[in-house]
Amino acid sequence: MAHSASRRRVRSTRPRLALLVGLTPMMMRALEGPLSLRMDVTAVAFPGDAFEAAAAELQPCLVVVDVTYLDEARVRPLMIDRFSRKGPVLVFVSESGNAWSDDLDSGCSGPMDAFTVAALLALVARPALTLVSAHPA
Repeated sequence: MAHSASRRRVRSTRPRLALLVGLTPMMMRALEGPLSLRMDVTAVAFPGDAFEAAAAELQPCLVVVDVTYLDEARVRPLMIDRFSRKGPVLVFVSESGNAWSDDLDSGCSGPMDAFTVAALLALVARPALTLVSAHPA
């Protein structure tokens, strides 16, 4: 008996993860609680062993990097290289409120109009429609 070929995309039961890198205490308070209502949140210092372990082991969909006290021109390429194979959205922010996003999956980059929890969640929102099955033509 022949079986028709079909592919199914099943939503992962694994919770989505936000990785917060090097956030100042004020920014950590503003983001960690509200983000944790919608996804798992892990925070690490940068640079350091905790960051190295997180970059190697975790599969975040969102990585927020505080560049308040860092040279963004040096940190941004490092982060893009570190996470390029995992495809998250990287967001670089400073306490001034300026933010830049790099969607490593789609290749879209640019400044963010607003740096809010809602704006961060919108960057990683799941599409409303998903492919359930496809039959070859």
